[in-house]
Parts: sequence; structure tokens; C-alpha cells
Amino acid sequence: MLLRSLFLKTLRDLRGQIWGWGLGAGSLALMVAALYPSFKDQMGLYAQMMKGYPAALTAFFGDISNIAEWSGWLNIEFFSWVPPMLAIFAVVAGTGLIAGEEDKGTLDLLLSHPIRRWRVVVEKFAGFVVATLFICLLIALCLLLSAVIAGEAKGLARLLVASFDIAPITLASGGLALMASVVFRQRRLATSLSVIVVIGSWFLDSLGKVVIVLKPYRPLALFHYYNGGSVLTRGENWGNVGVLLGLTGIFILVSLLAFQRRDIAV
Repeated sequence: MLLRSLFLKTLRDLRGQIWGWGLGAGSLALMVAALYPSFKDQMGLYAQMMKGYPAALTAFFGDISNIAEWSGWLNIEFFSWVPPMLAIFAVVAGTGLIAGEEDKGTLDLLLSHPIRRWRVVVEKFAGFVVATLFICLLIALCLLLSAVIAGEAKGLARLLVASFDIAPITLASGGLALMASVVFRQRRLATSLSVIVVIGSWFLDSLGKVVIVLKPYRPLALFHYYNGGSVLTRGENWGNVGVLLGLTGIFILVSLLAFQRRDIAV
């Protein structure tokens, strides 16, 4: 009962963020869909204009060659921005799973119950996983509605897959944040380091597309393995999904080992 209650408590604690981030990103999808018909005819000229911009600038926007098409429009205006935004949710939620309890002085009370430490980590992260999937579900529903609004009802299956493709990069960011909070103990420090790594990986991957000296280091960036809106045109890259989920597993394993050995602040 305690184990199940801990999982449900984590979900309850995250319910505000589920609705906030899910509907916030979903509202962006609806806005992007509403704007598409007005900008559709102008996007060809815009793409030509963007070709004259510095490559380092256009790298942040991704492939603009098909921006006049629905898939290209979503890739640039939605899938390029939502994952970095949700990375902030992942970092805040991830560092709060263990360090949040410790900051409130409730972690020692929790561990006074007959529950193993590894179960605390696993159950709390499981709650974070389900919260992330709920956010992706809300995003998917809004994206499907946005496609109908824009008159682009074809390819809804791929649009659904692309919506849930946001989950692996979000889980990896949350796992990294959880690991940082367990290893470094101080939530503020863990949050700062996680933000630097996660957002820094987005910059590294984006700039690495055009800056030769950075290109060999792109595989070190988490966002290098995020498929983005390319799912809409090329399908899912399950290899990249596997890398992100594998890294998430490693982060959780390190968190489990570190949490077993560390003292609890009271």
C-alpha cells in the first residue's frame, strides 16, 4: 500500500505541471495551426530569404526547405521549440523527486517506513514517467485537433508518433536531473548543473550542424538523438529512441547506487 501510495502521491504532486505544460504546449500547437493557412503561401518566399541568413543562425530552426508544407511548418514552429521547453519541466520535476523531499524535511520520515531506498527512487521516477506520458497525450490531442483545423488530416498516425517522440528526450533530461540531485544533494546546484547540460546539449547539437570544430562532439549531446519533426517525413528513428531510453536507464541506475550510500539531511 505504501509503495502504491508513493507512486500515486508523485502523480498528485505533478498534476499541476501535467495540465500546465500539456495544455501550454497544446495551445502553442493550436496557435501554430491557426496561423498556417495565413502564412502558407508566403513560406516559399520566406524559405528563400532564410537561405541568405548565416548558417549558424538557421541551424537553430532546422530544415526550412519544406516550411511551406504542413510537416515542415510544424517542425520549425512547434517541434523545434517544445522539447527544450519541456526539458525545463523535466529538470525541475527530476530534481524534486528526491531532493524536494529532503528540502522539505520529509525524506527521513518517508524512509522510516518499511520501504527500501531503491523503491523510493523507482516509484517516484515511475510517477514522473507517467506524468510525462500524460503531457505527451495532451500535446497529441491538441496536435491532432490542430491538423483538422489546418485542413491537414493526412498523416495523423505519424503526427501521433511525433507527439510521443518528445517523451524519450524528456525522460532522459529528468533522469539526468534526478541523478544530479542524488549525487550533489543540493537541489539548487543539481538544477543549475542539469539546466546547463540539457540546454547546452541543445546548443551543441544545433551549432554542431554548421560549426566544423563542434561537429565531432554532437553525439555527446542529448538532443542529437531527438528526432523532432523529422518523424513526420521520414518516420521514427528507433535507434535514437533506444539511445535516449538507454541513457535514462543509466541515469536511474547511478541514482539508485548513489542513493543507497548517501546520508539523509534532516
